[in-house]
Amino acid sequence: MISPFVSKKRRTDLSLFRFLLRRVEQTTAMDETLATVLSYLPPPSVSTTASPSSSSTASDDDDRINCLPDVLLRNIISRLPTKDAARTTILSSRWRSLWASTPLRLDDAGIVPTAVTAALNSHPGPVTSARLSSEHLAYQEPDVLDSWFASLAAKNVEELSVVNGSWPAECEWRPPPGLLGCASLRRLWLGLCQFPDISGLASAFPSLQELGIVHCSMQDRELHAVLPRCPELERLAFVLTQDYPRYIHIWSGSLQSLVVWRSMVREVHLDDAPNLERLLLEPIGGASTHVKIINAPRLKIFGYFDVGLHQLKIGPTVIKDGIGMKVKPNAMVRTLRTLALKVQFGDEKQVKLVPLLLRCFPCLETLYIKVSIPCHFIIIIVCACAC
Repeated sequence: MISPFVSKKRRTDLSLFRFLLRRVEQTTAMDETLATVLSYLPPPSVSTTASPSSSSTASDDDDRINCLPDVLLRNIISRLPTKDAARTTILSSRWRSLWASTPLRLDDAGIVPTAVTAALNSHPGPVTSARLSSEHLAYQEPDVLDSWFASLAAKNVEELSVVNGSWPAECEWRPPPGLLGCASLRRLWLGLCQFPDISGLASAFPSLQELGIVHCSMQDRELHAVLPRCPELERLAFVLTQDYPRYIHIWSGSLQSLVVWRSMVREVHLDDAPNLERLLLEPIGGASTHVKIINAPRLKIFGYFDVGLHQLKIGPTVIKDGIGMKVKPNAMVRTLRTLALKVQFGDEKQVKLVPLLLRCFPCLETLYIKVSIPCHFIIIIVCACAC
């Protein structure tokens, strides 16, 4: 509270200063959130700093670059930022054909939306990767975005990352349904947006191997509509999600890795995951997750399981505290080799549950325990067990 003995002008200045300070803190937090989201996404497939130099030590009579074979020049072009790669077309007719015959790696960083449209319209394809994350993305006319994703689909885009760079000003932005019409995708990452309307969902994503949802709201029905259409999906990640999805039920014969990282998810059920090897969890403060393992015969890595927050059910058996509880064979996961737990050793209930959990994984080789008393540190225990 500002003292009444301070002059009115002084009080006004202090109030303004505090208001500006709060705005700076809010802006800093927003920038940090955006930077965090971008750090979880696949890195750009092209250089974001390289740019052709306007000067050259070689004379016109000693043009060593033009002496290089086409295959090497295409390799160089593919590593340039999108705007610089397109600029090579003005050098000569040879360079025009080189750019057109090099698979397009599109990144909208540092270029205006009209340049994205021009690149997609002028390049015949295919498109190896596309990363759309500029602050202009959420403000584009629907027709423009529809044309972008239609062009990407027609040119068989393989990797696609879409991030709402104008977040949080447009926190409810939803990419157009046409995004889900890119049936050629092998990798898809979405961030800081709503999941696209599934009315545009392709009948199948026969090649999709990796799907990442970062600080993105994906309704349960949308998740369970997408997964059956991905017969080759190997990696599925949910990072920093808050509202949805709430229930992740896995029925997939191809999935090998499931990541739920700092996300508020109520249930993770491995209903039928015959090839799943890794279940990676990182709980967010106070969020309880029910983990149920029904059919995951190849599960090797599991954690972090928060003993105080999470609940575990293996087959029909709920693993709960109780010194006299016996672990039946159908409540054991004999394939598990690495387990990570979070335990508060000051909580007697949590401590008693640890030996019971270990009996559920009789072939364990490596155990990680993260404890919070007396301070945060990690204990690594390596144990060799014979099944």
